[in-house]
Amino acid sequence: MATTLRATHIGAIASRALAPDRSEVVGDVVAAFTNSFYVKTIDRQLLFFNGRQLKSPITINLNSSVTIEQAVRPFDRVTIQGDEVRIGGATSIQLARAERAQDLTLSALRFTLNRKSLDLASLILVVIDNTLSILDPAGLAHAGTVSFISQGVSPLRESEDLESFAIAARPVVGLGGGFTPSGDDLLGGFLATYNSFAESIGRQIILLDSGYLENSSTWLSAKLLDYMQRRVLDDQVSALMDTAALGDNDGFLLALEGLLPRGHTSGVDILVGVILALSIISDVQSDEYATASLARRLGL
Repeated sequence: MATTLRATHIGAIASRALAPDRSEVVGDVVAAFTNSFYVKTIDRQLLFFNGRQLKSPITINLNSSVTIEQAVRPFDRVTIQGDEVRIGGATSIQLARAERAQDLTLSALRFTLNRKSLDLASLILVVIDNTLSILDPAGLAHAGTVSFISQGVSPLRESEDLESFAIAARPVVGLGGGFTPSGDDLLGGFLATYNSFAESIGRQIILLDSGYLENSSTWLSAKLLDYMQRRVLDDQVSALMDTAALGDNDGFLLALEGLLPRGHTSGVDILVGVILALSIISDVQSDEYATASLARRLGL
């Protein structure tokens, strides 16, 4: 039976991939879930079709009550003709009425959050259920995270030796189970945050080699990590960056609570990376040494 869906919003990167003047193969479905699915494009970009309204540059938001995994299956070919995306042989998505986001504009941010907010955020992560996350000593990525912090994160307080950081980060890539391994989520949260604020403290951004990421994790998880390190962020993660820059302590904690339920452990793992990066940024900016204490508070 034919299924027709309607797009309500198209992110900036997705909009370029689905330009109305194209009439060709877009790519293939690589994963499908109850309310969403991912497409790998022919030029190796990642598009996220999502039945919920969380926006991002790679997301096409859908207005539909259809169970997507019944209408879309992995390996389905995705094509576009004008304002219609076709998936497999029986599903189509109408794009004509969708709002299209403007191109990305990235600017350096300056950390102005009260450090007490970072301490409270770390306390929240410790007291909630963090089973199998990187905070769980029984989790697959816990020991690797402890090593990464001591060899990669802590040295950033004194030096921006990017090669040493990359070497320390490599064992964490692909570490852990789940759709996106805990190690990838940790690195994504850390690099999205560090790279958002690095310029304000006179530092270079850190970009891990995308080829290494793809060879060390699943393609989809590696691509999401690569987007995060390049600051291609969804609205929830962007809210964390914005509130930290504005010094909005209450808003930061609300944004943290909004991200916590993501995936099985992804929310917790991303947030650990965010908080560690903000702590390093704060230490460099204020000439303090508080990150080691924060890591110990997290059990890391």
